[in-house]
Amino acid sequence: MASKKVEKKPDRGLSFPTDSKGERSTTIAGKNVIAAAIRGSKAPGSAELAVKCEREKNWRFMYNKHYMNMVKVSAYSPEAAQGVAKAGIEYMHKNFEFVDLKDGSVSSFADYIKKSFSPFETGTIVGNKAKESKPLLAVPYKGEILRGEALKKQLTKWAKYGTLESDAAASISKLADGPLDLTGQHFVLIGAGSAMGPFIKLLEHGATVVAIDIPGAWGAGPAKMWERLITTARNSSGTIIFPLAKPQDSYASDADMFAGCGCNLTEQPGEIAAWLKIVAPKKRLAIGNYTYLDGDLHVKLSLAADAVISEVCKARPDTAIAFLCTPTDIHFVPDEAHNAALQHYGFHIGKPIEILLNLLTLGTRLVKNALPPITTADGSKVKLIDGLSVAQGPNYALAKRLQHWRAIVAYDNNHTVSSNIAPSTSTLSVVSNKSFGWAYAGMPYFKPYEIFVQDTTNALMAAVLISDVTDKTSVANPANRAAKGIKNALELFKFNSVHGGLWRAAYKVDSIGEVSALIYFIGGPKAFLPVAYAILGLIAFLVAKFLLHVI
Repeated sequence: MASKKVEKKPDRGLSFPTDSKGERSTTIAGKNVIAAAIRGSKAPGSAELAVKCEREKNWRFMYNKHYMNMVKVSAYSPEAAQGVAKAGIEYMHKNFEFVDLKDGSVSSFADYIKKSFSPFETGTIVGNKAKESKPLLAVPYKGEILRGEALKKQLTKWAKYGTLESDAAASISKLADGPLDLTGQHFVLIGAGSAMGPFIKLLEHGATVVAIDIPGAWGAGPAKMWERLITTARNSSGTIIFPLAKPQDSYASDADMFAGCGCNLTEQPGEIAAWLKIVAPKKRLAIGNYTYLDGDLHVKLSLAADAVISEVCKARPDTAIAFLCTPTDIHFVPDEAHNAALQHYGFHIGKPIEILLNLLTLGTRLVKNALPPITTADGSKVKLIDGLSVAQGPNYALAKRLQHWRAIVAYDNNHTVSSNIAPSTSTLSVVSNKSFGWAYAGMPYFKPYEIFVQDTTNALMAAVLISDVTDKTSVANPANRAAKGIKNALELFKFNSVHGGLWRAAYKVDSIGEVSALIYFIGGPKAFLPVAYAILGLIAFLVAKFLLHVI
């Protein structure tokens, strides 16, 4: 029986470039973007590295080495970092395409975004909860709600252990004494309904949240999400502003309004940008991208959001921008984190077992985390961490790298940039994958890893965002870059990191997954070494007994 041919859905909105075969290959596009970015550095050897990138035949599993090359040439000089960021952004905007929703005509994404667009209607709901006299930052942690001195004590403990960096602990601690009142502060959340976004925490402290997410008209699920967002806002001391298909007072009921909320980021980025240019006039916006979807859709979301952010920054020069950085990426790290990784790699009670596991896997597992320093154009040394997880794939890496590029360009153009590393988090979607759940359960064996639950991560990262945007002395404010010692804008990412231990651990995160799962099955982080040594002892005993019997 002949197999049924699957009919390909027609392209709509933002799309990958068309290649020479008329296909929209994510592999070819991904290679070309990174090659263009590497060339843009104009660093020594960059032209040759770009050609190697373009000629890579196993992009899916070898893309990481080209990303490392790209970061290394970016580290060469501040100008090289800017060149990489601008070239990468420019290539994506000029070569990705936009398929018109009405007639199917195709234009470059760069040409599409230059057109005139009609903005959405605006909905506004003001919360009905009275403001506290002295609102305090609250962080849920292991069944408790930490505030004030208790929170500061835990932050100090995390920083001492190495789960987060000391400057992140200090930034959050400055907020802990309160009062934390965000009245008058406006935050645009692209992907407001995201599990990892700061929506609830911002409203909790009286902020105005401009919420952008998928259309409620898409069905019961999206409409329910808008009901949740708007109900949360109503029960808070904050305010929510959201896009509507028609004037707010024309809806007959809340249910009718929920279905009219929202917009399509990859099909309506021009309309979204037009709306954000006029929403909350004369107010400073902090606009953050919190979107995520699997595969090529993540790249499209990231690029669409990038265009929106760029357009808003042009129209509203005081705009701040925000991203949640993944720890599974290549980052500049402070000397203290590098030295801690070296220390954890040194001898300790579990080292013989770890050496054995490394040998048994032919050196592919438990690979040293601390990398040799990179020498820059002025002779200084910078430290990198290779946190890339190859299994996440090149599309994920590209989507996150585009956010880095936008942060670099915006920071050098005097926009406040809050772009901090968030920790690995046991969200429902992550732990529903059993292999991830097993690895996460065993990972804390490798000091100083700690896997946070979603509520803890949300509170911590919202706090760092708030500190970045509201504290005029923060490193996120480019006016302070000289005082903070930032020459290359890539150095911005080494500040205020809540990496969950990844930067300071002995081994690369991409080399501990299977071992972490093994640790879980043997009994967990605390039981692993006693059980492992007992097993080795038993094996040694049996081997010795056998040899004695033979002799």
